[in-house]
Amino acid sequence: MLVVYPSKLNGTIKAPASKAHAQRLLFMAALSDYKTVINNVPSCGDIDTTIDCLTKLGCRITKKPGVIEIEPFPKNTPAQFADFDFRDSSTTARFAIAVAGALGIKTTCQGSVNLQRRRLLPLTSRMAIRGVKFSNFSIPCTTEGRLLGGEYIFEGNEGSQNISALLIALPLLRDPSDIRLASPLVDSSFIEITINALKDFGIVIEKTDYGYHIPGQQYYHTPRTVTVENDWGLASMWVTAGAACGGNDTCVTVTDLPLNSPQEYRHIKSIITLLHYDFMDLNIDASECPDLATLFVALAIVKGANLEVTGVPQLKFKETDRMKNMAEIARTLGQHTRILPDGIEVEGIGYPDYERGRLIDTKGDPWVFMSMVLASVTATIPFAIKDEYDGDKIDRNFLKTFRELGGQYEIVNK
Repeated sequence: MLVVYPSKLNGTIKAPASKAHAQRLLFMAALSDYKTVINNVPSCGDIDTTIDCLTKLGCRITKKPGVIEIEPFPKNTPAQFADFDFRDSSTTARFAIAVAGALGIKTTCQGSVNLQRRRLLPLTSRMAIRGVKFSNFSIPCTTEGRLLGGEYIFEGNEGSQNISALLIALPLLRDPSDIRLASPLVDSSFIEITINALKDFGIVIEKTDYGYHIPGQQYYHTPRTVTVENDWGLASMWVTAGAACGGNDTCVTVTDLPLNSPQEYRHIKSIITLLHYDFMDLNIDASECPDLATLFVALAIVKGANLEVTGVPQLKFKETDRMKNMAEIARTLGQHTRILPDGIEVEGIGYPDYERGRLIDTKGDPWVFMSMVLASVTATIPFAIKDEYDGDKIDRNFLKTFRELGGQYEIVNK
């Protein structure tokens, strides 16, 4: 159990490495012709899961602090069967299922309760039309058969990670493929990250008026050494929490961010500026920074402010239904909320008057966990979080960084 105390954050940190970029590089290195060295790899549960699954495909992987060396598995004679445990990692699940389908590898797929509720249907249903048999369209399931080239049609709100999985897998096929978007993409940044990484491995993806054209019979060629980008999303969490402490733009400074990255969280400065004030009544459209919506809500709950966050209907399908999760936490801390079709409204009643050490449950959702820890910067009374490991899926160094910036907490035996 973790007890967090009211505190103020101040200082300078290096931006954390991007888990999303690292997972893409790991899969691409596994599909390459020779060994790849990947630098600046983050330490987190999702990366461990990715490594375990690539090992099941036959990769030989050497781990050092921040560095991973991958000897790729053979593509001409790949493993005939892989037994995957995806734990909580939906990205690993999507990428591994798509790659296994492209290579005709039979699989059994299992994962955590949180993963079992994630939206894999947009990917698995399209793969089923093109040659892969699924015992179930979500986890747990078994798969067999080989993916075929052709047309794959997606709505723009069906998940950029599903499209990214196919962009990684489809170049391996004999025939060309097309991904056609039936409506505009809700979030293109993860797809742009995928396409940029594919270029590093010699894979061609052609943008079209309707989506993407993927030539077949392509081969992954290792660049020998690649480096994981640092993460604007996680950096924005720290800057947002620093802004909520009051003061000026230098409360928390994050360095070493990639200036030319397509990551979407580069565009939240206007929102962060609002948080420098003693906000008690804000409306925020979080469509360009959906993971930060949870932090905005957490700050409002702990402070007792009025807040309406919209533009994030996809948060219903993350590790938890995040807005429902936040509403339950608000009730535990004596606050009122109203769930909206695409967000949540916090009906602030001023600083809550819960007993010291009131226990909340973030239910294994790393973004909810990190948000509630950071929300302590607006708290007046300490509160407790049930599981101190809930953030490890994203960043094992999160609590260490929190303390380095002035955050106060203690781990208490249950």
